[in-house]
Amino acid sequence: MDGQWPYDIEVAYNCSYQKGQVRAGDVATLTLGELGGMTIEQIEVFVRSNKEAGAGTFTVLANGETVSTKSGTLQNWIGKFDNVNYHAISLVNSSVPNVQNLTVQLTGTTSSLYIEKYVITYGTAPAHTVTLMNGAEVYTTIKEEASGQGILLPTLASLDHWQFRGWTKTKYEQDVADVSTLYPSGTKYYPTSDMTLWAVYEYQTEPHVYQTELVSGEYLYINTYDQRAMAGTPYNGKMDVALADIENPNQWYTVTFNTQRDSATIDYTVSGVHIGYSGTKLVEKRTPFWWAVFHEGEKTAFHTTISGKTYMLYPGYDNGTGEFTALIQVSDITQAPTALRSAIPETQETRYSCFPERLEPIENTEAETHEIMVPFGIYELHIQNGHKRLKIR
Repeated sequence: MDGQWPYDIEVAYNCSYQKGQVRAGDVATLTLGELGGMTIEQIEVFVRSNKEAGAGTFTVLANGETVSTKSGTLQNWIGKFDNVNYHAISLVNSSVPNVQNLTVQLTGTTSSLYIEKYVITYGTAPAHTVTLMNGAEVYTTIKEEASGQGILLPTLASLDHWQFRGWTKTKYEQDVADVSTLYPSGTKYYPTSDMTLWAVYEYQTEPHVYQTELVSGEYLYINTYDQRAMAGTPYNGKMDVALADIENPNQWYTVTFNTQRDSATIDYTVSGVHIGYSGTKLVEKRTPFWWAVFHEGEKTAFHTTISGKTYMLYPGYDNGTGEFTALIQVSDITQAPTALRSAIPETQETRYSCFPERLEPIENTEAETHEIMVPFGIYELHIQNGHKRLKIR
C-alpha cells in the first residue's frame, strides 16, 4: 500500500490463479476491514487483457451489501483490448458512507484479465460519541479522539447474582436466553454514528438438586441428611445403601407415577426388578408394585400402611449395626428426610439482561430444620441436621 489509510486497517488479497491474472472461472478478491466508518468516494482498478480477449465481472460490497457491479470485456470498458498497458476502470464514483469493511472481487468469464492495482479515494468519517448505559443510568460518554479510531470499552463491576459480560446495541429490558451481539470489555469498538451501548449482565440459574415436580423417570432415592442413597435389590428383607453418586447405576431406579402422582412403582433400572414388600420385608416382585407417595417441595417419600401404621421406604436407616435400606415404621411421614434426585444431571440455564436490578434474584435458602423420630422396639432414633441420637422409651 501507499498513500494514506485508516488506523487499524486490515487487508487481505486472494487470487485463485496467480498474482493479478484472472482466467475464466478464476476469482481475485481484495478485502479491507476496520475502516472506521469512512466514506468511499471512488474505486478504480487498473487492468489489462490478452491481445484479443479478456472479460469478467467486478463486484463491490460495502459492509456485506453489493454497491456496484460491472460486467464485460476490456474492449467494452475502454474501447479496445490491450495486453501491454493497464487502464483505470471505475467501479464506484459516488459516495458510499459509513463503510466498515469493503470487498472488491473480479470473477473471470473469458481468459484473461490482469490486475495491476486498486486505487481507493475516501473521506474520513467524523469522530463519534458513544453513550454507555448501566441499567437506567448513564455510566459515561466517550468520544473518539479522531475519526475511525474507535473507543475502548470499559469493564463494570459484577453484582451479587449477575456477572458483567460486556456491551450490546440492544436494550434487553427482561432476561433473555441469548444476546444477538456482545462486545467484550477491553476491546475497541468502532461506532458508525453517535450511539448508545448497554451493559449486559449474565446470570446462571442453579440446577435443582432434588426433584420438585414429580415426573416419571430415572432417579436416586436419597436420605438428604447424610446423602445415603438406596442401592441394589432386596435381599434378606432389606436393601443396600451407599453415598449418593449419580454415575453409579447400582443406585438408579425407574420411578413411574400414576396420573394423580400419589402412588408409583419402583423398578431397579439395571435389571427391571420390581421393588416391593411382603409384610415389613422388602422383596422383589414379579409384577409392578405400587407404593404410596408423599411429596412436598423437595421432599419425596415412598410409604405404605400396614395394620394401620405407616411404614416408609427408608434409605440410610441405622439400627446400630450399620446403615441399610428398609421398611421402617414412622409416626409422621411429613417429616421424611428423603428426596428424589434425577440420574440425569440438570444443566444450568444462562440468562442475560441489561436491567438485572429489576429482576428478582434467585437465592438458595436452606431447608427448614426438622427432627425425625423413628421408633423401633424399646428405642427411638432421633435424626436432626444429620446427627443421630438413640433414646430408650
